[in-house]
Amino acid sequence: MKIFRIITALSVFFALYACEDVLDRKPLDKISEADVWSNKSMIETYVTDLYVRFPFFPISSSNKWLNYSDEATTSTGNTGALTQGTMSRTNDPEKYWDYAYIRDCNVFLEKIGSTPIDDATKMQLEGEVRAIRAYIYYQMMIRYGGVPLVDVVLDPFKPVDSKYTHRATEEAVANFIEKELDTAIGLLTEEPSSKGKINKWTACAMKARACLWAASIAKYGTVQLNGLVGIPAARAEYFYGKASEAAAKVIASGKYGLYEKKADKAENYRELFLDKDNNEVIFTKVYDGVNVYHEFDEYHKPYHFAFRKGGQLNPTLEFLLGFENADGTTDQPVFGKDNLYANGWEPFKKKDVRLKSSVFFQGDEFQGDVVATYEGLDPSPTPDPAQILSNPAVKYNGIPVVGADSRKILMENQATKSGFLIKKYIDPNNIKNIYSSTNWILFRLAEMYLVVAEAEMELGNKKPAADALNMTRKRAGITLVDETTVTIDKVRLERRSELGLETHRFWDLRRWRASIDVLNGKRFQGLQIIWHYASGKYYFLPMNCETFTRSFKAEHYYNPITNERINNNPDLEENPNY
Repeated sequence: MKIFRIITALSVFFALYACEDVLDRKPLDKISEADVWSNKSMIETYVTDLYVRFPFFPISSSNKWLNYSDEATTSTGNTGALTQGTMSRTNDPEKYWDYAYIRDCNVFLEKIGSTPIDDATKMQLEGEVRAIRAYIYYQMMIRYGGVPLVDVVLDPFKPVDSKYTHRATEEAVANFIEKELDTAIGLLTEEPSSKGKINKWTACAMKARACLWAASIAKYGTVQLNGLVGIPAARAEYFYGKASEAAAKVIASGKYGLYEKKADKAENYRELFLDKDNNEVIFTKVYDGVNVYHEFDEYHKPYHFAFRKGGQLNPTLEFLLGFENADGTTDQPVFGKDNLYANGWEPFKKKDVRLKSSVFFQGDEFQGDVVATYEGLDPSPTPDPAQILSNPAVKYNGIPVVGADSRKILMENQATKSGFLIKKYIDPNNIKNIYSSTNWILFRLAEMYLVVAEAEMELGNKKPAADALNMTRKRAGITLVDETTVTIDKVRLERRSELGLETHRFWDLRRWRASIDVLNGKRFQGLQIIWHYASGKYYFLPMNCETFTRSFKAEHYYNPITNERINNNPDLEENPNY
């Protein structure tokens, strides 16, 4: 820990861009720079510090990216700049602009070549840091488009070349990311020694994701501001090809396999996110529950199972209905007082089992009890919504008229607004501890199959697209596709189902330029679940699960650069329409 604190202090010293200010340099007063770069342990600890700061945007108490799309809302209302469309030159929600971190990577890459450590270690560490730097730029690109490309250590006491203060084009940033990852791939070991460390295949997975993004922007975006945002359409085919190629290399490596430990397909998919002995995982944020932990279980398990929080992430009805029927049929559940069901899952029983693995339904067993999201009891002989009892202080024949996990409970800001709760990543064995040790998966093999499917479909190669798509569909037990039935909509739907509630959806809608169609002007739905006492069954009444109408405008496909950054660096140009 002592060495870690020293290197953390050293990283602060190296932070030329700390607080986004190019001249905010802090003095080093405890250890000499020469000592760091001559000591293998300290060099490795420096890299460890870079990993600590890696932009996983990991599993957390809020995990906001899940409710910024159409997948979910929150028990606390879900209002904010990204749902209400109020991003502005003074409001950059979920910002990521970290040149202090980039400088620390640049310092390492400048110094590592002359250090006295062995060549194998030197190559591996350089590859890791190049991949980290590339991924930092990727996270900035998906928010802002073109950003300043700084790949050297700048001297704060000398004039700074304008090429480092002006925004590069979005195409140039995409090219830089690809080149950096190619260099990293050539340096890194092929052996996945640790799921929390970068190897050759991690870098390939990063390249697959980054090139798929660039390809989508080229095909669906618009070039503006002389290329500061947008990528020329002529580059789409190139980037789709590179995305497919990189993902295919991960698949062909043989180092990873789709998780298939359990015969029950629903339980198998659920365990995928809980089992740390999981060969599908390529790269993960590692937690031990003691030294490094999170509180996802505590904030998001059904309310009456939690110690002090619970119920804060609520999947929407739109998310549920978006799953395909496993048998290939296209009918949807029928709701209303005239349609009674035995439990909360029965209306959706034809759906892809990944839905059951991802969402808690009324009556689901959990930790020795059942989830109770019903929010009213109908005592009438035949269903009559006018007779519903919904006072949480009332019982009917000794039975609470509202469930302990419903939005009608007194702690309303900790209960579901949609009638549903997230199950994915919730550990049923975490009963007595508010701290969780479940790892957060950033890259897994299933995504690589989906990258191949999407890229090949966009390139017009339907046979390889269908073959790749069927890998996850087969595991889920849903109908397979072939080159006559595969479509881009089918590919996108499969991505939505396989990667649902894993923070991909908001970004997928953005790169497909589909956010306006899917999000703008929408008020997402939930279900009011009513227990019909006489029959012992339930009926479901559609309702708004948010009190506002979502807003997403064309300019919101990019975040604002903001006045603050432009005031710090007048060479920056604001994004369109802000």
